[in-house]
Amino acid sequence: MNRDELKDLWRKTLAEPTIVGLKELARSVAVLCDSDSGFRQHIANRSERVTSRTGIAIDPNQFNIESARAFIVDEIGFTSWNDLVSAVKDPDNIPLLFRYAIAAMDRGDFTALEEAIGPENFHDRVAEWFENGLFKNEQETLNEIFSASCMLGQTQTAAFLLDKGVDPYGGMKTGLSGFHYAASSGRLDVIKLLIEREVPMEVKNMYDGTVFGQAIWSAVNEYTPQHGEIVERLIEAGAVVDDGYSEW
Repeated sequence: MNRDELKDLWRKTLAEPTIVGLKELARSVAVLCDSDSGFRQHIANRSERVTSRTGIAIDPNQFNIESARAFIVDEIGFTSWNDLVSAVKDPDNIPLLFRYAIAAMDRGDFTALEEAIGPENFHDRVAEWFENGLFKNEQETLNEIFSASCMLGQTQTAAFLLDKGVDPYGGMKTGLSGFHYAASSGRLDVIKLLIEREVPMEVKNMYDGTVFGQAIWSAVNEYTPQHGEIVERLIEAGAVVDDGYSEW
């Protein structure tokens, strides 16, 4: 079992959950924790959260099936293995993949959500959830999915959610908006979309930076080939150039 194989198993289990599938997922998480030091560190980083939410003490160096089940339970947004199993047994419950989306957005785990859905299926799945009314009581999740769409370069989804009235600055639970994330990640097509839709550029992120300031910082520290044109597009659209940036 390696990380790519575990990601594939996660995706399959969330898409078509069964009790057998969940048990196999727990076994695979335990195996990978034992064999992969990087994944074991990931477990260590998450241990306090998992313990506080499930009541199961997590020790990455003594990781067993119970530990793996607790990790999975928290990852999907439940508090106990029994509750998770009950949800899978009841066909009328909210789809497990959507429950995972809620939990992932609560953690700010945007990349994990895209991996769980599959990048090529991301838009269709989000649109399906929206049209089926699953976001009716999950506005915060919907707002964060907009931010995730911008960060991930899922331009079609970002446009769809804007069309549906999502506030482009509603999803800042992580401290950055979708506009900031697009500038940070070098998502030129998303930047073009947000400029075209006249989304304000001067709203500050958690670091007191505007979208332009985020673009400059990321061009220096997280460079992608798109950052130069992103900066140009923002300036052309009227972004305020902070003191000290003009010469740059």
